[in-house]
Amino acid sequence: MKFGDILLNFCQWVFRFIILNFLWVIFMVLGGVVLGIMPSTVAMFHVLRKWIQGEMDINIFKTFKDVYKREFITSNKCGLIFLLIFAFLALDLNILYQIQAIYSTILYVIVMAVLFFVSMSFLYFFPTYVQYKLSVKDYIKNSFILCLSSPFETILILVGFGILYYIVKINPGLIIFFSTVVPSYWVMHVLYKKFLKLQKSF
Repeated sequence: MKFGDILLNFCQWVFRFIILNFLWVIFMVLGGVVLGIMPSTVAMFHVLRKWIQGEMDINIFKTFKDVYKREFITSNKCGLIFLLIFAFLALDLNILYQIQAIYSTILYVIVMAVLFFVSMSFLYFFPTYVQYKLSVKDYIKNSFILCLSSPFETILILVGFGILYYIVKINPGLIIFFSTVVPSYWVMHVLYKKFLKLQKSF
């Protein structure tokens, strides 16, 4: 591949990421942020999955809008469940932090570990959501199961996040690309390979 072709391909990807990041922000705001973040993120992951599958010529705006509207209610139901879990763990941490005792320190560490696991499961939720058609309960359950059964993928995702953080730290101007869409693309890319392996095992 010639250098000109490589440069053109790179510019096309940058343009796609800019457009998708812009749509993510706009539709999140249109949903009042609180109600917009879940369907907007689901729509973003749906588009990213299409790209990873090689469907590069899709209409980004139409695809994003259609998924956003279709999954608005269901995705927010799932988001509410995760929000309640996070709120419960945050309350536990706050209580344990104020207790001066050895056992409270141990429990604090345990709850922190659980919080990390729930956070990763929440991250796994979006690729799971766009990969399968399930009930709200099964989306949540499968996100936790997938996270629990994917230690290698979790490490790979965290390493990728670390590299992206380092790149942004050196070049702060890139945060517009690396803040949402690029990390999400990396998560979708890693877990899509996991999904393909799971399909072959059945």
